[in-house]
Amino acid sequence: MLAVRLDQKTETRLERRAKETHRTKSYFVKRAITNFLDEMEDKLIAVARLEQENPTFLTSDELWRELGWEKPAEKSKRQRK
Repeated sequence: MLAVRLDQKTETRLERRAKETHRTKSYFVKRAITNFLDEMEDKLIAVARLEQENPTFLTSDELWRELGWEKPAEKSKRQRK
């Protein structure tokens, strides 16, 4: 269990969103914390990789090829033909 103290302005905004969307305040708080933790963990991974002795960098074209994906611009060109 977790208790969070919010300033009045944030509490009011949260209550308004909850009422407008028919969701609970807890729903929004859980989503916000999960999103924050996901982003923080991604950032920590990125920083750790940058601090490696010989980090590897890819261009966006190399990344698309590495993942086996087709770039959206190339896909739309092919579909127009």
